[in-house]
Amino acid sequence: MAGLALVTLLTNALCTQQVGPGGYSVETFVPQLSDDVLFNPRMGLYLFYPPQDARPEEWFMQIADIVYFRPDWAELNPEEGVYRFDEWYGPIHDLWVKKHGKRVAFRIMSQSMHSKGRYVTPKWVFDKGVPGVAHINLYGEEQIDPVFWDERYLDVHCEFIRRLGEYFDGRPELEFVDIGSIGEWGEMHLARWTPEQLEETGYSESRYVAAYRRVIDAFAAAFPRTQVFLNVGGPERLTIMDYAAQRGIHFRQDGLTPSGASYDVGEWLYKPYSRRGVVCNFEFHSGLEEMRQKGWDLRATIEKGLSAPISYLNTNLGYYRTLPEEARELLAQAARRIGYRFVLGRLDYLPRFRLDGTRPGRVLLTSVWRNDGVAPCYDSLAVEWSLLDAQGRTVATQLDFPPNPTTRWWPGEEQTLRSVMRVPASTPPGEYRLAVRMLLPETGQHIFLGIAGRDEQDRYLLCPIEGVRAEAAGAVAYEEDFEGGQTPWGAVEGITVALGPPGHSGQASLLIAGTRQQGWNYAYLRLPATIPPASKVRLTAWMLVEEIEPRSHPPYIKIGANRADGRWIENYNTNKYDLSRMGTWQPLQGIFEISPEAASFDLCVETGTYEVPITVRLRIDDVKIEVLEAP
Repeated sequence: MAGLALVTLLTNALCTQQVGPGGYSVETFVPQLSDDVLFNPRMGLYLFYPPQDARPEEWFMQIADIVYFRPDWAELNPEEGVYRFDEWYGPIHDLWVKKHGKRVAFRIMSQSMHSKGRYVTPKWVFDKGVPGVAHINLYGEEQIDPVFWDERYLDVHCEFIRRLGEYFDGRPELEFVDIGSIGEWGEMHLARWTPEQLEETGYSESRYVAAYRRVIDAFAAAFPRTQVFLNVGGPERLTIMDYAAQRGIHFRQDGLTPSGASYDVGEWLYKPYSRRGVVCNFEFHSGLEEMRQKGWDLRATIEKGLSAPISYLNTNLGYYRTLPEEARELLAQAARRIGYRFVLGRLDYLPRFRLDGTRPGRVLLTSVWRNDGVAPCYDSLAVEWSLLDAQGRTVATQLDFPPNPTTRWWPGEEQTLRSVMRVPASTPPGEYRLAVRMLLPETGQHIFLGIAGRDEQDRYLLCPIEGVRAEAAGAVAYEEDFEGGQTPWGAVEGITVALGPPGHSGQASLLIAGTRQQGWNYAYLRLPATIPPASKVRLTAWMLVEEIEPRSHPPYIKIGANRADGRWIENYNTNKYDLSRMGTWQPLQGIFEISPEAASFDLCVETGTYEVPITVRLRIDDVKIEVLEAP
């Protein structure tokens, strides 16, 4: 933990002071934004067949941590029952995963005009009776391609998908797999198929859709723990794409140009489906040299791509080591914007917390977050706050699950989180520093943020905060035994309140009686301002119900919290009275975390319903509110 890093961070950050709820002195910390490329899960640029001798310091290795490959099916399954997964993937794993720490993605194709082999789909598949048609590849040589909608092809190919999933699914380094089973390069078109070939092989729209659905089902079954992408087509293929989305398959399009991707999928397809949990992916239509020949501007192309909610972008512009500086910088800029990019925009906090040696201290935090990326996050993440001592040791942590989950942190919108970190009562007074980290708690994977100050544990160092010694404060915020002869309690229309016997522990209790026609409460009291905001309190009381009709809504007691402007925030409720034991004194209790925004409080005897008229005769006694912890 370097003190200099914190000094530098604070120098570049903005700190202001204001008065918050409860009269607390609240300070604001604005972190410095970072220009780092964030290598986070389920997003990023990826490298298409990068150089085998790539060095970590090379520019393309700095902007992408995913490598992408597109082999032929025949390469991995040259003979029936023979699977060369180890031979193909072993060198990739050793070089790119073990040596360079990269993630891996791939598509296995059944048809490709770029392949020099006669068979992209293995020859043994045709020997088993799968029909094929002849096409000419880019090198002028004949290529035999399968009839994708033939059931014999689907039987064999879906078995290959099953075996592929057995080997690859769930590998931590495997970022995604493309569906490459139907069409040229596994994309949603039949570019080299003539009308005569389609007619002769029994093509119909229904058979084409059914074939795709079967392949989609096979991938969904084979890769339940790995992202799978379908290369999408135009609106006439929406039925296939929507089915894929229903099965948990994601979208990619390999035709990004300055005017948008093929079929304008970024607008009509990606934008609505990204909010349904579908991850979106683009690939450039052409390499950089071909783009220049067509008069296409690379900057405009990338900007158009980033106007869609994309989480991935292929960097297939050409040989990485010869790309000009302008292209390198534009790709680096895209790497900083693609996917989600969470930043802590502002932190309001109490610069001091009390330590009285008996009760835990409490650190109040209100954080405002943004997604500065172009796409949603597709994981529900948690925010972890830490309090560090001068040696960088953790003295307290708090894990918060945002009420509005991170999967709904849409680009450009602000999200506010209110947190209370509990500090052990034995913590010595002194200066500490606050840190934050975002993570996927089920796996422990850390998520990088777009702010400065990251340490070696992927925590982001924020502001100093002081623990001060304080005298132990009174623990009772309110207490009433109704023995004084008068009461400030009020009642709603139709209900009366009065003091009199019997009491629970003394001579008197508060009698609440009458018929309430409508409303949530029977009786109420505006509490003195003795409950600190962001405190932890315990409410206890005793209740005796003598009569109630109907008996469908058992009463209870609540604390209602309000903002400084009088607007209601939330209720804190005790357990309900057990009407099966009516006529007995019963204890009611609740332990509550009070909102940091709370400025006033109402103590109420609650009906449990708003509309139903209720006739009641009940008593309460020995009401107490204790402050268990306070800032």
